[in-house]
Amino acid sequence: MSLFTDKGAIIVTCPKRLAPYLEQEIKDLGFTTLETFITGVRLKGTINDCIKLNLHLRCASQVLYSLKPFEADDAEAIYKNVQDYPWEKILPENGYFSITSNVNNPTINNSMYANLRVKDAIVDRLREKRGARRLRVPRLLALSYIYSGRMKTRRSS
Repeated sequence: MSLFTDKGAIIVTCPKRLAPYLEQEIKDLGFTTLETFITGVRLKGTINDCIKLNLHLRCASQVLYSLKPFEADDAEAIYKNVQDYPWEKILPENGYFSITSNVNNPTINNSMYANLRVKDAIVDRLREKRGARRLRVPRLLALSYIYSGRMKTRRSS
């Protein structure tokens, strides 16, 4: 498996109603689009193609490469599917990663919970394959929590 040479699904997102312009930009770069929807375009390509798209697209918001498509009915199924992916082959030993998601599932009513399960699965997989996880603490740590319906942020150095 080589992400740089194996083709996978790519979704390029954009603001609403800019998809026709985004599609034309993608075609002008020599790519063939598979589907255009109101907030983006779907095509096939490699990580190298994602890099090229990131560098040259003006209408795009994000270029997303699908590592492993799967269906999940609940958070536990997400965890199991994500943990099965060979993260140790693409994440460097002391690297960082960030999780963001859009969730539309009746069993998960908060996308932060889905993000947590994905992070846990990746970290557990790396711990299993590499041993204990090394923690690198950033200089400025921001902790956010919800209290009485209002977002509170506490910063520490």
